[in-house]
Amino acid sequence: MSSNSENLKVIFFEPASESKAGRIIADGYFSFVPTFKEGDEINIALSRKETVNETVHDPIGHKTHKIIKTDWVLMIDESTKEALATLVVSVSLIAQQPDVISEFPTIVGTHA
Repeated sequence: MSSNSENLKVIFFEPASESKAGRIIADGYFSFVPTFKEGDEINIALSRKETVNETVHDPIGHKTHKIIKTDWVLMIDESTKEALATLVVSVSLIAQQPDVISEFPTIVGTHA
């Protein structure tokens, strides 16, 4: 297999369910072979600096998806005769806890 990291693509896929079609929720290239295992919990979240979502700011502590299964897809690049690998990681969304609403809302006062 090629030693080039750009040849190892990882696709995170949410399989079809009764109410919705299957879909790719994220993909990218890894510079190492990831060691995802069935049952692992991982964080898949979009990162934006301005967000207040704690899940984005603490990707280790907050898990958003559970790994159902992993599959390798191997193809041969005809021109270079190198193997091209893609890791397909099937995931399911972990039920998120609702945001806790404080009994005592924060009040911000200003002095004129």
